[in-house]
Amino acid sequence: MLLVVYFDNFRNDLIKRLREFNVEFEIVKYDSINLEKTYDMVIITGSKKRILREHDFPLLETLLSKNPRIHVIGICFGFQYLALRSGGKLAEGRKFVGSRGSMFFNHYDRVVDLPQDKWTIVSRVEDFINIAGTERWIGFQFHPEKSKTNFEHFVLPFLVGH
Repeated sequence: MLLVVYFDNFRNDLIKRLREFNVEFEIVKYDSINLEKTYDMVIITGSKKRILREHDFPLLETLLSKNPRIHVIGICFGFQYLALRSGGKLAEGRKFVGSRGSMFFNHYDRVVDLPQDKWTIVSRVEDFINIAGTERWIGFQFHPEKSKTNFEHFVLPFLVGH
């Protein structure tokens, strides 16, 4: 499995969770993806980058285009990237930071609409989509890696079920 890291604030939490559950992975910075390798799973992490201000990521686009059957977990920025790539709509807003129950959020941009023929919306928080999935992709607008329970409940089944 490939872990595409954008060097966000929570990368160490994600790495810790993957190791806790004995998930083998390779860490690659978003601008250093080796397109010669083939992966069956990729996690696109959160980022300090703003998807609506900088949405040109050619190596990531090539990786996903090269293997349309790849399974993808998008966390925060990663979900926003997947939503935009599939025809969804994003909105800029005030910084949304903090917890809602056991879910931790930290973003400006957020997913507000997704093509219903491609995505199933699982949950919403306030005015944005919080969790959604397709046949091969799942996206989280929150950071499930911040909580072992959330990681185990939301992410782990997707990792072992593909």
